[in-house]
Amino acid sequence: MNLAIFTMGAITFLVSFVLFKINAFNKTKNDDNSWQKLFFVFLVDYFILMAGVLITGIIFVSLFNAFHG
Repeated sequence: MNLAIFTMGAITFLVSFVLFKINAFNKTKNDDNSWQKLFFVFLVDYFILMAGVLITGIIFVSLFNAFHG
């Protein structure tokens, strides 16, 4: 069951990350230095989403184990 919780978190991460990238690409499509901006946004989004998924996964697994013995 713990693996399923982390798998759902990974899927959530991937969907969120793809949506963030599509949005960032649409906002910088006509800029001259868009690749530099996209790379910076990629790093920021990646670290924020990765930390959020890990922290949320740990919290959910801890709560699950606490309430299900």
